[in-house]
Amino acid sequence: MAGKRKRPKLREKGGCFVTDIYKPDGKRTTISFGAVGERSEGEIYAAFGQWLDLFNQHPHKVLAFSSPYDAITNIINPRSIVSLGQLHDKYVEWLEGQLATMRDGRESPDIGRARRIGTFILSYRDWPVSDFGPGELTAVQQALVDHRYFRVNHDDEPRAYVRTSINDLINVVHKMWLWGVGREITTEAQARRLKEVRPLRVGKTLAPETQKRAMVTEEEFERVVASVNPVVADMLRIMWNTAMRPGEVCRMRPLDILHDDSSCWLYVPGRDVSLVGDHKTAHHQRVRAIPLTSRSQVILKRWIKSFDSEEHIFQPAIAVRAMYEARFAGRETPLGQGNRAGTNRKAHPMIKPGTKYNIGSFRNAITRGCKRSGVERFTSYDLRRSAATRVRSELGKEAAKLLLGHVSTDTTEIYLLDEVKETMKVAKQLDASEEPKKPKKPKKPKKSKKPKKPRKES
Repeated sequence: MAGKRKRPKLREKGGCFVTDIYKPDGKRTTISFGAVGERSEGEIYAAFGQWLDLFNQHPHKVLAFSSPYDAITNIINPRSIVSLGQLHDKYVEWLEGQLATMRDGRESPDIGRARRIGTFILSYRDWPVSDFGPGELTAVQQALVDHRYFRVNHDDEPRAYVRTSINDLINVVHKMWLWGVGREITTEAQARRLKEVRPLRVGKTLAPETQKRAMVTEEEFERVVASVNPVVADMLRIMWNTAMRPGEVCRMRPLDILHDDSSCWLYVPGRDVSLVGDHKTAHHQRVRAIPLTSRSQVILKRWIKSFDSEEHIFQPAIAVRAMYEARFAGRETPLGQGNRAGTNRKAHPMIKPGTKYNIGSFRNAITRGCKRSGVERFTSYDLRRSAATRVRSELGKEAAKLLLGHVSTDTTEIYLLDEVKETMKVAKQLDASEEPKKPKKPKKPKKSKKPKKPRKES
């Protein structure tokens, strides 16, 4: 049995630097890297290392070039990326190296959008980049409008991409072309041509619009709270009182709560990570301090045993235990008959309850609660928007910005709903504060008095 072949080496022969390699068909051949003196030894040895790496990866492609330097130039140089598929793959690879994972471990949404648009340009993957123009991008845009998909465990009928999502995906193509301009893969003229494909406008397309739910009323909220497990119910109550983000309520730990002031605790997410904590706007060097007043404190005291604990306050495992206890409390079979508590459970189940809720599991719990209580489905962010609207109507826009933890009030505007209703409310309050005054009767004009006749002198 033949042993493993040794790594080829560069040697000098007849005034040239050469190396002996075996082609894929097993035949031996010699590759020349030029005569001594044409290039410096450093350049030759560097080129040999690059060429050898390429040969190990793509031997047929490398041997197709007459000179090893041509192979290095055409394979390594980004200008050789001429197909749309290669451009897309390189762009996604670059995004994966640039964008960090999110705080809950998920990859950046920008990477997901870049991968998704790749499925809609499959028919153009082998096209040269220069041949992909506005006509082809318009066809991709229309394919996004016509596309239908099913959400797992959510929908019985197919759904369509909304208008804003389609515009985001087309914008990925524009960004990809601009990225290629900086790396000499595409040209500025090509990027300008693709800009002729305008974003879809409201009322000018068949793509549906994003439907925002109306503000969650207190009656709807209480019905959903009564239909979920105690852990999720308290998470919802905390959000209702504080308008914090769903990720923040899922990550709550006793360690992150400052309880020096008994009347108002402060929750600083991830305060052991950095001086400003670990939250969405931490890159602005802003501390995210969420006030917890007496109503929130009553809820948290039910779950917090020690403020030094690093465990998450709200855990699915606690919810499962509470479910088992409720089932046992409602048991009708006498204890001396039937199964004893816990005997019919698996010792090593495939799926175990976790020690932390994530945004997805929290959202699913809310969805199930809405379905059981007969309430129109809402999400955790709908609760946040509803709280923002209440605060705005009572305390003003600046107060809503502070409570939501936004850098500017422009971001707060996204969360505010029912602006027209608020305007009507203000108008009604103004109208009630001033009772209509009865119109006064017009006064009759006074009759002009006749001038008195001068007295006659005696």
